[in-house]
Amino acid sequence: MNKILYFSLKLLTYISIFMLIDAVYALIVDRSVVITLAFLFPASWILFLWVPFMKEPVPQNLSLRESFKVAAIGWLLMSFFGAIPFILSGYLNPLDAWFESMSGFTATGLTMFTDVESLPKSILLWRSLTEWIGGVGVIALFLSVMYRTSRVVQSLYFAEGRSDKTEPTIVGTVRKIWGIYLFYTLLFALIFYLLKVPLFDAINISMTALATGGFAVTNNSIAAYSPYVAIAMIFAMAIGGISFVSHINLFKGRVREFFSIELKAMVIIIVLFSTIMLLHLAWLGESWNEAALQTFFHVTSALTGTGFSISDLANLTSFDKTFLILSMIFGGAYGSTSSALKLIRVVVLVYGIVWYVKVRLYPKSAIIPFKIGKKVFESTEVRDVSIYTTTYLFMLLLGAMIFMAYGNSLVNSLFEVASAEGNVGLTVGITSPFMPWVEKLTLILEMWFGRLEIFPILILLADIVKK
Repeated sequence: MNKILYFSLKLLTYISIFMLIDAVYALIVDRSVVITLAFLFPASWILFLWVPFMKEPVPQNLSLRESFKVAAIGWLLMSFFGAIPFILSGYLNPLDAWFESMSGFTATGLTMFTDVESLPKSILLWRSLTEWIGGVGVIALFLSVMYRTSRVVQSLYFAEGRSDKTEPTIVGTVRKIWGIYLFYTLLFALIFYLLKVPLFDAINISMTALATGGFAVTNNSIAAYSPYVAIAMIFAMAIGGISFVSHINLFKGRVREFFSIELKAMVIIIVLFSTIMLLHLAWLGESWNEAALQTFFHVTSALTGTGFSISDLANLTSFDKTFLILSMIFGGAYGSTSSALKLIRVVVLVYGIVWYVKVRLYPKSAIIPFKIGKKVFESTEVRDVSIYTTTYLFMLLLGAMIFMAYGNSLVNSLFEVASAEGNVGLTVGITSPFMPWVEKLTLILEMWFGRLEIFPILILLADIVKK
């Protein structure tokens, strides 16, 4: 039995459950047989493909290399099957549907729809579900129903970009994560509803906010609601960008441990970037109140990778766009629903400059530990951060060059690709169903690579080439 195929299909069975739920919703709420069948067809195929494996024993060993392949293939298959409802319901062509599905499962939020308000509620719900599932990760969903920790569990857990463990077992940690995730989703759905947001909208934007996804159910995103909703959304997005380990510490009463180095970095970046943009917009003639809300909202949205907006970002100057680009590159905390570089890597890189200067100032015999807070980083850890950052930025520049080849400016190209690779979802208007297919494919690959932190996919491709 092929272990990689086994676990990849196993992951898909969990997606099929949500498809079946949406099929029932489409039949009851939208009263559409076509849309119901659009969900039943891929769900049935997934279950049909899984039948031969049902009687097979669960593989007990899975190397980290194999787990990387499961993650890479699993997310690719999810995006394929997740696109089918969009195609069969007649709303998107195959390429646009794949784009929408990949954007959903990677919790990005870039969209091919130009008028989401005209879509049936079941299609809108499916978009939100893909982000909500993808926010924490489908592998984390799979592990949450496991009954024991094994080498397979550990390998899969690490393959999806997680390493922290707050409970005695990884399964226990993942269940705790999903419990907190569900709690915050329900909490903010209630808060938005109390702020006069329609119930369906409140549930959907709460799901996509905590997933730091950004799919909206209105054409104007969060601008469709009152400023109070935008303010509440800032907190929802920030919570989504904070590590689940920090949340677990908070729920256990460890308030001091909640304020991690990453959380402090997040606050500093949001305040610093927002203040600079605020002063610049005010200097250009914007009202202070409007500019303050816009800057703090959009910097938080960019840094956490949520992608909600309350104004047209195409109207920003290149100066202001640069701060949003940097925010999208930095990303949220490690172990959160955010992607991009992650704040801990940014902190390591910044501190690395200070450390390097210290090393040069002291005699060669002096031992200067690379220490941030209480944690001492090994040279291999610093090396890994440097290599990943270099690879990440190379992917960003490569994608931006493709966009520039189609006549887009450097800043706008960097903005759009940084949004895709960082799984953010903000746009300056380039992303649309009318963009060239090469640009669409570029963003699809950037979203896929960015969500899995590049190397699992490179390992998969290397093995394919080797064979």
